[in-house]
Amino acid sequence: MLAMGSLLVGVGILLAGLLTLFFRHPRAPRWSKPEMVAMLAVVPATVVLGLGLGYVLVGAQRLLTGAGELYELAAPAGVALVVAGWVFHVRRRLQAYGAASAAAGSSVDPAATPKLMVEEPPRPATEAA
Repeated sequence: MLAMGSLLVGVGILLAGLLTLFFRHPRAPRWSKPEMVAMLAVVPATVVLGLGLGYVLVGAQRLLTGAGELYELAAPAGVALVVAGWVFHVRRRLQAYGAASAAAGSSVDPAATPKLMVEEPPRPATEAA
């Protein structure tokens, strides 16, 4: 149980990292921009993480009561190493995406003072006679 749960948690974290890389890519497809698409894509990753954490808790409880085997601790250790490497990879890619987005330039000047643009109605022409 502990090994299976830790593998599920690892897959869920890897899936969340892939989704992060996809939705944060500077040239992501246009259909990936609405928030609803992102929320619907995150649901499977959340389900996998929740299921995996449940298995981990049940497996840890079995291990503490003596029903589990000690070799089951190898899987969580291996998953932790793989996930740590994946997190560092995702962090580097997201920093590269940020640099690519910054190089493209911003259309907004954050140092500029905000101005309220209100169109005034046209004034009637006065008769100059």
